[in-house]
Amino acid sequence: MLAMLITTSDRRMWRPWRLLAIWSVGSFVTFLLMFGQIHIPLSLFLAVALVVGGVGLAFRQGIGTPLEMNAYRALAAVGAVGLVLRFAGILPAWKLPITPFSYVETGLWGGLPVTMILATYGLLFAFPYGILLALGRRSNLPLIKGLCVGFIELIRGVPLISLLIMASVMLPLFLPTGVTFDKFLRAQVAVILFAGAYIAETVRGGLQSLPKGQFEAADAMGLNYAQKTALIILPQALRVVIPPLINTFIGFFKDTSLVLIIGIFDFLNTANQALVDPAWAGYPGEVYLFAAFVYFIFCYSMSRYSKYLEVELNKGTRR
Repeated sequence: MLAMLITTSDRRMWRPWRLLAIWSVGSFVTFLLMFGQIHIPLSLFLAVALVVGGVGLAFRQGIGTPLEMNAYRALAAVGAVGLVLRFAGILPAWKLPITPFSYVETGLWGGLPVTMILATYGLLFAFPYGILLALGRRSNLPLIKGLCVGFIELIRGVPLISLLIMASVMLPLFLPTGVTFDKFLRAQVAVILFAGAYIAETVRGGLQSLPKGQFEAADAMGLNYAQKTALIILPQALRVVIPPLINTFIGFFKDTSLVLIIGIFDFLNTANQALVDPAWAGYPGEVYLFAAFVYFIFCYSMSRYSKYLEVELNKGTRR
């Protein structure tokens, strides 16, 4: 996929949904190879059905076809009823095994896959969460606005290293006896929280740049808040903030190397450990040049795709 981003001249291969599908499949396969035997519970499928149905009803109300709306209602109903029956103990705790590999402890993970997982899943979850924070900060409800402002300022006011140390060292001290969470998972959550706060401020800048007439036009069309935000406001705001948003993504991709402070070895830290081997003792320059080349490939690919998105999304606004 990286080679395609850099060298391809076929613009059809650059379509966002196609790239997202390729990236998701590759990340999921990597995740399976590292995690080993995974079982997906029935409740997860039901929760996904409920969320997809609910979001579809909110965004497509009044503009979707009857068949489409009935499909969303059916999904939401199946998810809601299924979750109630599951938690009531009527449905069994069915799980679907999806890979035959043996389990690998996260303490044994290292190298480029760790960097990819931290960056991919961190930004994948931080992006929608950051958008919600940005919308909450502009809310007219004092409670929601106050919580979002306080959270954003708190997270942005401390370095990522502090969050990683708190997640690794301090969080277990506040948990009940016998309750623990995997260290890698705690680091992933810290990255998500930190990235989401910065993404929220970037998106808020895009929201503030929109003229008031866009909001008034959406209200005049009779759209509800969800439809107005998803169909009118966010597409324009995100188009404006593509350059700073990609810059944030690139920065956090490189910041994953900070997990060394809590004993997790990503790509750069694994390269450092390779220099301890006597066979590599005389080649520090080559090791760091290779690490720099790998980081450059990923960062340059994101930069290239950012430029493409700017050109494609601004075609309708050229004069």
